[in-house]
Amino acid sequence: MANEPDNTAQTPPSAAPGPPNPNVLEGAGVLTAKRYERLKLWLHLGELAFVVAALAVFYFAGGSRLLAAFARQLGHNEWGTVAVYVVAMLAGGSLLTLPWSYFAGFHLEHRFNLSNQTLAGWIWDEVKGFALTLVFMGVVAEAVYALLRATGAWWWAWTAAFMTAFSLLLNFILPVVIIPIFYKLTKLEDESLAAKLSAMAGQVGARVVGVFRIALGEKTKKANAAFAGFGRTRRILLGDTLLANFSAPEIELVLAHELAHFHFHDIWKNMVIGAVLTAGGLWASDLWLRAVAGGDLANIEHLPLLALGMMVFGLITSPLTRAWSRRAEYRADWFALEMTRDAAVFESAMRKLAGQNLADMEPHPVVEFLFHDHPALSKRIAKASEWRQTLGK
Repeated sequence: MANEPDNTAQTPPSAAPGPPNPNVLEGAGVLTAKRYERLKLWLHLGELAFVVAALAVFYFAGGSRLLAAFARQLGHNEWGTVAVYVVAMLAGGSLLTLPWSYFAGFHLEHRFNLSNQTLAGWIWDEVKGFALTLVFMGVVAEAVYALLRATGAWWWAWTAAFMTAFSLLLNFILPVVIIPIFYKLTKLEDESLAAKLSAMAGQVGARVVGVFRIALGEKTKKANAAFAGFGRTRRILLGDTLLANFSAPEIELVLAHELAHFHFHDIWKNMVIGAVLTAGGLWASDLWLRAVAGGDLANIEHLPLLALGMMVFGLITSPLTRAWSRRAEYRADWFALEMTRDAAVFESAMRKLAGQNLADMEPHPVVEFLFHDHPALSKRIAKASEWRQTLGK
């Protein structure tokens, strides 16, 4: 979450023949999905290891100290110093991780025939993404170091509160500011479907601005949908790739799943969990900073140490948060089945998602435990069978 497709010079020669099956994964398609997921995972792990190593080398070899000295000369004051340092660090980091971004975001998607995006379009999206990152990370960094200077030993608690509030703001503006930067949004043309989906939202007490079509197809063949925003920005978003391949009952099923998260207050629960984990990560990073850097925590030179502390804390706690997420997804599936009363539609929608998105329906249990926010699709279909059996009781 554009440009006109051009698959002449832009598509890598190793692209897999044939489009993904929009209905089911079977035979060779199952092996293709497993290979695609495995390559994505290795790219992710490789980038993660590289970033950790690069941050450690940059700090302990003295690169951060030199950059901080340069930033002080150019920035003139504390606010300017933070700005110069963050811009330089993010620019350098983006260049160093560009190979991973290219292979994961462009080459791999074309290799498995999941992308419609030109190389020029992908580069433009990367530029826009980097600009947004500069703005958001610049705001966060300035706030963190202002709080470090102003609040002393309790900086981590104040910073956690700020980051939680900032996260709320981003969720509020997501569908009206951020998504339109990358995708064209238009009101859904099918008025009867839009009315049906809006009525479904009303059943759980969710008021929506409207139902919108996202032009995903200009960039990807994957299907997606979302229930995004808060209050006056809350809206239903349906990818054109979903609308093209899914029946109306299947689309209603997908929305019912998303509405379940609203019904069970999962968004707010996730906010609370995120706030607690952010505070915990910042507290642990405070101990880490004091042990390695000493008492001058407000020195911008130590930003890589803070980033390392937060990354390691996130890696340690991620299996717990993913387990929580999978539990919430199971509950949302059950709610969607209760709302639509059709297990056959649920199964067909899950299989279409697997086929269109090349999702591994049966990932290795360790991989699922460590890296998946959603249960395996095979398990979700099995749960639907359990629900169907309850109807006979």
